[in-house]
Amino acid sequence: MLLNLHEKDVAQTTAEWMTQLQQDLEESSREFAAAMAEYEKQQDEAFKILACHGGWLGMERHFTSSQAQLVVQLYKTEGDAAMNDAIANYFNTNHCARLSEMTDAWSSIPYLRDRQAIIRDAVSAHHEGHFTLTVPALLPLVDGVSAEIVGIAVGNRNVVKAVARDWKQREAEVWAQVFADVVEDVIYKRYDFRNDPAPYLNRHGILHGRVSDYADKLNSIRVFLLVDAIAYLWLEKQQQTPLSASP
Repeated sequence: MLLNLHEKDVAQTTAEWMTQLQQDLEESSREFAAAMAEYEKQQDEAFKILACHGGWLGMERHFTSSQAQLVVQLYKTEGDAAMNDAIANYFNTNHCARLSEMTDAWSSIPYLRDRQAIIRDAVSAHHEGHFTLTVPALLPLVDGVSAEIVGIAVGNRNVVKAVARDWKQREAEVWAQVFADVVEDVIYKRYDFRNDPAPYLNRHGILHGRVSDYADKLNSIRVFLLVDAIAYLWLEKQQQTPLSASP
């Protein structure tokens, strides 16, 4: 009888322990899910601010989430100019080493490999501060790689917008969504040359000779990043390894 009572006590204690353990695991799981949801919310906010308030596209391949949140904190405390300067310095340090690494990777794409002279000259011009040369030299490459992605049967469609819209439709991540928004609403926005103010970086205004104040280090880097983002999408279509792994 004593043995049976002891076994009963052990069984009851074990059951209580298992119940408590299950409750603790469920609470830990809820806390982890809440922490992950908050982390993803902050990450999405960071990359959205980088794109929509700074015009920095494709940064998910060049910044970790922590780096993105750090520069966004700079934006919140000191303004967009401070954020933009920090990002420019990131790409310009060590004689533009990160831009050189980025553009070297483009050689895996036949279209861009055939235009390495243009790309090398653009990197050199950027390093020397000749931004009047980098922006108009690189913008046509965005259209060219986009046409390679879309194919020849494109009609009169804007191929860059077509690529951006397709990515937005099939990819739920915030950087795909804001990429398409910036392409549509800023870089490839149609506007009345006579009456409307030009966006800070607009392909039509620049290449049609209607904008003269585009040439600065920020727009130069933005165009490098735009080409890089389209190059990534070309590689994605080919089911190859993406150009730039996250650091």
